Amino acid sequence: MEQRTKMDEESIGFLAFLKSESERQRINGHIGLANNYNSAINSFTRFLQTRNMKDVSFSFLTSVLIEDYESYLQAGGLCKNTTSFYIRALHAVYYKAVRWGVTTDKQPFRSVYRGVAKTVKRAIEPQDICQLKALNIPVELRKKGLRGKRYQLMVNNLEFARDIFLFCFCARGLTFVDLAYMQKSNLNGGMLVYVRRKTKQRIEVQLEPMMKEVLDKYPSETSYLLPILTKIDTKEAVFQQYKYALANYNAHLKMLGEMLDGLKLTSYVSRHSWASAAHQQNIPLSVISQSMGHESEKTTEIYLKSLKSNIIHQSNHDLLANVFRS
Repeated sequence: MEQRTKMDEESIGFLAFLKSESERQRINGHIGLANNYNSAINSFTRFLQTRNMKDVSFSFLTSVLIEDYESYLQAGGLCKNTTSFYIRALHAVYYKAVRWGVTTDKQPFRSVYRGVAKTVKRAIEPQDICQLKALNIPVELRKKGLRGKRYQLMVNNLEFARDIFLFCFCARGLTFVDLAYMQKSNLNGGMLVYVRRKTKQRIEVQLEPMMKEVLDKYPSETSYLLPILTKIDTKEAVFQQYKYALANYNAHLKMLGEMLDGLKLTSYVSRHSWASAAHQQNIPLSVISQSMGHESEKTTEIYLKSLKSNIIHQSNHDLLANVFRS
């Protein structure tokens, strides 16, 4: 076992230690492992920034902090396996620090999930999308006996969730987090132009008729494209708004799914459903990958670079015409 000199854990930054270990792995030729550590570093850095922190010492790396980090990842719309990926990377480096005498083992990861769950199918079929679009929400709520102000509020909330879901589907599987933070300035000449928060890739989406309907139906009073986030505030306050909006969105999607014979609807279902529908209509995998702004293998990335944007826009237009045809 490799040994290092015992150091004062009050003065050692966990992120600094992570970065040094990532660089050590890179120097030793373990590029994949170094890249995994770098991904975890970037994620944990963003989490700390929400608390106005640049780093945290080992002495303050507690189970409460790690649990809060897990909640932060989940609120960002990450699936269970992706959340576990980041936490496992931090866990592995933490226990290197324990073995090398940098810190004592306070078991900060004891209460968070570090397993690998079986992937559950998230996509729904095109006919399900059409049924969701045609769903008469006021009638369904009256069947449940709702009346008065509560009834009207629920109608508004469910219709908004349904329309956001359809908007994301029509926008080539746009993620809820990207839509929530999107600004009016991202709309330019009939195109949505934005940078994915997860991959930092630049995406252009042609504005389709159903997307225009949603934008006209829900004018935003702030600089945000849609009134998902409603107040311009500090980063931390806006993030809290986003977490609240995501929780409400998923809760209302669940209710809509129950109205459709138990259909499983979540914030990510629209994205997976667009990819599935595109695949069913024989749209090339390369077009699907670039359309969604996926990170991919090097060979695929090289191939994607040659695609023309009009192919992507036309493919999405044709897909929507087929899904929503009369």
